[in-house]
Amino acid sequence: MTVNAVVLVVDDHPVVPLALRSLIEGRFPGVRALQAASLRQAKVMYHDEPRLAVTVLDLRLPDVAGLEGISELRALRPEVPIIVFTGLDSEPLRRSAAALGAAAMVCKNENATTLLDRMAPLLGERLQLLNGHLDPIAAPRRPDPVDLSPRQQQMWQSIAEGMSNGEIAERYGISLNTTKAHVRELLQRLGVRNRTEAATMYYRARQDRAD
Repeated sequence: MTVNAVVLVVDDHPVVPLALRSLIEGRFPGVRALQAASLRQAKVMYHDEPRLAVTVLDLRLPDVAGLEGISELRALRPEVPIIVFTGLDSEPLRRSAAALGAAAMVCKNENATTLLDRMAPLLGERLQLLNGHLDPIAAPRRPDPVDLSPRQQQMWQSIAEGMSNGEIAERYGISLNTTKAHVRELLQRLGVRNRTEAATMYYRARQDRAD
C-alpha cells in the first residue's frame, strides 16, 4: 500500500490504540496509523515523520499532565491538527483544549465513528497539502470570523467538530428548526456547498490565525 499520510495516535493504553489504528486505516485508504505511548515518543515522530497529517492525543500520558501535551506538540508543528481523545468530558475542558489549539475533542465513550467523522475533513485537507494539490497562499479569501455573528461562529465551530444539528441544538439550548436555519445561513455566508467544506474552511482559518 502506498502511504500518503500518517495519523499518529498518542495513547499508552494497551488495546485502544490498536483498535483505532485498524479503524483509521480501514476508513481512509492510503493512510497509515502509528502509535506513540508517551509524549516523548510523539515528539520523536513529529521530528522524523514528514507525512504526519493528524494527531489523536490522549490527555493521560505517563510523561505529561492534562492539556500541556497540546501546547508542546503544537510548538513543534502547529500545522498538524490535534484531536483530543479522552475519557474526560466537560464543556470547560473542550473550551480549554480549543483555546490551546486543539482542532476537536472526542470523548472515548462516544461511538468510534464520531472520531473518524471529526478526522475526515482535517485529513482531507492535510492530504491535499502533503501531496501538493493545494496552495494555501493562492486559496481564495475566506470570511474572517470577526465578520460572523457570535451565533454563526458557534455554528461554525460545532460543524467543524462534526456535530449533528440535533447535537448543536442541545448544546446551545435552541430548537432543531432554529439550528437548521442558522446552519443554512452560515453555509450561505461562507459560500460553501456542504458541512464538510465548512469544516475544512474552519480549520484553514484557524491555521491562518496561528501562522
